Amino acid sequence: MSQDNVDLNTLRMTAIAEAVELFEGNQKLADQWLSGPVRALGDKKPNDLLKYEEGIQQVRDVIGRLEHGIVT
Repeated sequence: MSQDNVDLNTLRMTAIAEAVELFEGNQKLADQWLSGPVRALGDKKPNDLLKYEEGIQQVRDVIGRLEHGIVT
């Protein structure tokens, strides 16, 4: 596995862990959020965006805003 793939997988796992933390450890709620359209992501599904670095960052940005009570 190339270093780029390792880095991308690490970023992806970090985003998923942040989603679980957002839902206070509730994996099921995090999975539902990751699988459904999110308005702040242009109604895209976070899981679809977790396939590339820019998409992962978009998902992490939304999670960060939600953690701070910023609804978009």
